[in-house]
Amino acid sequence: MLAGAALAAAIGGCSEQAERSVADEKDLVARVDDWTLSATTLDEVIKSLPERQRAKWETPEGRAELTDRFIAEELFFREAEREGLADKQWVKDQLADARRRILIGAYHREFVESEAAPDEQEIRDYYEANKDRFTSLPVYRAQHIFTKNDPKKLLDLKERILEGGENFTTMAHRYSEDEQTQQSGGDLGYFNAGGYIGGIGFSQILSDTIAVLEVGEVYGPVKWERGYSLLKLNSKRGGELKPLAEVREEIVKALIEQRVEQAQTVVIGRVSGDYESHNYLRERLTKTQRSAEELFNFAQSTSNSEERIGYFREIVDKFPEDVFAPQALFMIGFVYSEELADYGSARQAFLQLLDTYPGSEVAETAKWMLDNLGSDLPEFESIDQLNRQVKEKSN
Repeated sequence: MLAGAALAAAIGGCSEQAERSVADEKDLVARVDDWTLSATTLDEVIKSLPERQRAKWETPEGRAELTDRFIAEELFFREAEREGLADKQWVKDQLADARRRILIGAYHREFVESEAAPDEQEIRDYYEANKDRFTSLPVYRAQHIFTKNDPKKLLDLKERILEGGENFTTMAHRYSEDEQTQQSGGDLGYFNAGGYIGGIGFSQILSDTIAVLEVGEVYGPVKWERGYSLLKLNSKRGGELKPLAEVREEIVKALIEQRVEQAQTVVIGRVSGDYESHNYLRERLTKTQRSAEELFNFAQSTSNSEERIGYFREIVDKFPEDVFAPQALFMIGFVYSEELADYGSARQAFLQLLDTYPGSEVAETAKWMLDNLGSDLPEFESIDQLNRQVKEKSN
């Protein structure tokens, strides 16, 4: 019956009360007993549809057909109730499933997403840190006079335009060798910076040049991939930072998406004590998984740097409270630094160690490593010996 899920969802939510004022009666487009459909609701449904579907329903014929479909839906709903279909078991099962999905979604919105929702300062901080994301791209409109290999001709035309006051568009009509834009007076249309210009195709040189011109400026000749062009920038708009109020909802949504998994863990931890729940697969896995010490020994016994980092990382992720966790995090930084010369990753590991385990016995050595990344280390036979040497130097 219905033209797609979006239309079905819209139809499913448009019931109204029959009682209305005389003014509202003029807005009616359909009625089935006490169910009514208004022109306002019909318009809202059509606007909510994808653009490809919307065009079909915006015409008078389309609006009438769509109204027929609303009426058909209402008739089928009423007949289903009269025939007692709600009492059939398979219908009950589907209604129960739908109720379950709706309630789970409602709880997630009301409690999980609210747990992840940012406060005002976090919204402002995100806005300040991502201003480039909220800055609209500038849109340029320019024109050119083109020649394949005669830049002197363009210099003469430039002088006639700037000194003699002749019209750029007229000069492009008469003298440009670009067949695509000559008839339009050299018009290159609207385009963003980045290389592609609709009138001529891709040219990073012309795009970059136009992007730094002032509106009304005539510049060139510019040598580019196909020849030479005399340029004029006619307009530039955009390139402005959107106000916070305009992008607030986008920021809130982005921050919630970043935090929703963590928020879900928090909420589960808060409510799980009220229920007896078991993940038997997780419980069996916990009984059989390797301990932190076993993983540390595996890491020390392999010569492959990436494998070592993998074992150490597993300790940090699975056993963050274990005595081996700070040592494993230190070793991640050490392997990145001394075996892979990846000082950026090493720095991240050492900083994470100092932030998470500031009082650990390897914290001081981690600070020393941070200050000496890329430098030659003193002679040592074990990490314990390196720790002792660092402490002695500090003292």
